[in-house]
Amino acid sequence: MSTVEEAVAIPLAQRLEPVALAQRLVPVLAANSVEVDEEAQFPVASLAELRRSGLMGLLVPREYGGFGASTRTMAQVAQVLAAGCPSTAMIWAMHCQQVAVLADHAPEDIKRDVLPRIAAGEVFVASVTTERGKGGHLQTSYSPLRYEGDEAIVHREAPVVTGGAYGDGFLITMCRDEQSPPSEVVLVWADRPQLEVKVRSGWNPLGMRGTHSVGATITGRVPRSQIIDPPGGFIQVAVSSMVPVGHIAWAACWTGAAASAFRQAVALLRDPVKRKGYDLQSDLFLERLAQARLSLDTLSAYLNASIDEYEEMRRLHAPDDPAFAAPAWNIHINSLKLFASETAFKVIDQLIHVLGLRFGYLRNDSTTLERLFRDLRSASLMYANDRLLVANGKLALLDTEVTLL
Repeated sequence: MSTVEEAVAIPLAQRLEPVALAQRLVPVLAANSVEVDEEAQFPVASLAELRRSGLMGLLVPREYGGFGASTRTMAQVAQVLAAGCPSTAMIWAMHCQQVAVLADHAPEDIKRDVLPRIAAGEVFVASVTTERGKGGHLQTSYSPLRYEGDEAIVHREAPVVTGGAYGDGFLITMCRDEQSPPSEVVLVWADRPQLEVKVRSGWNPLGMRGTHSVGATITGRVPRSQIIDPPGGFIQVAVSSMVPVGHIAWAACWTGAAASAFRQAVALLRDPVKRKGYDLQSDLFLERLAQARLSLDTLSAYLNASIDEYEEMRRLHAPDDPAFAAPAWNIHINSLKLFASETAFKVIDQLIHVLGLRFGYLRNDSTTLERLFRDLRSASLMYANDRLLVANGKLALLDTEVTLL
């Protein structure tokens, strides 16, 4: 019996602490990551380990069979998993984002049906938010729901769906109906058997090749009871759950990948044989290494400060509280994504400069910098930084107190 199987074979209360459990999975994810990257394959085997570990239910409340873990624990686990395979970590992180939305905003009937299955590792949740003509803009949808009796009819063209070909369940943004403006967005929960998912485009990207973020046409029928439309509407779902959990989870993945790269660099430079090509007494060399470490520490500090602010917000306010619409809060959480996406990539670039051609730029057995450079280049493109900067510029004019993080 594997270590993961041993951990899962005992009751949840007696299982390993989630971060320790994630650490046991890292060698498996790392071993699988080579083929995942080479072939641009969805990491089926690695996701199977995550299913067996119980970590797919990390954010599922304990009353539904999950760990009921905090946002901070989610970020810690994401950083650990990203050291093994950034693609797998990102798939898991985006799944957690959707689980948080279900736990915070879904009607009780959906929670009772879906959350225990997620906790049991039976359901990987794929998110469908992109749309032709509007990209990944969350607050609009040009695809209206239609209705026949007690059923809602879904038809959705999505240019990018992470793990879409492998989702067991889907959270889909849709326009409320054919008479509503695009700003009237609702979420639809759908199990895979309720849908027909046709993959429309392949996936052969520069980096994050294992996320298998294909284009898809998604059609189907679901009961009206599977529409998630809480008080405050979808914008409340976005500002209190989907955006903050997503940005924290993404940033944690990027931070974990960058930290892994730095550990690889330090191990190489401490190896008596491999360090022979480097002048460790050179002021310029040491300054470059220190700059990379400064970038990494600053990134970690911003991530942790953002988690502190979010957890304090959650302590003081329920997910439906208008406080989550505050301009300063939204600036801070958007800035986390902006800063993390740029700084994590910067760390890799700095380390390549430190280690040079052989151990930095070329593929080799001592570091994964070449792959991480490709992986983290995608970070600024995930919900494009330009769009977030425009949003933050508008929000900055509303935050008259200039409330700092």
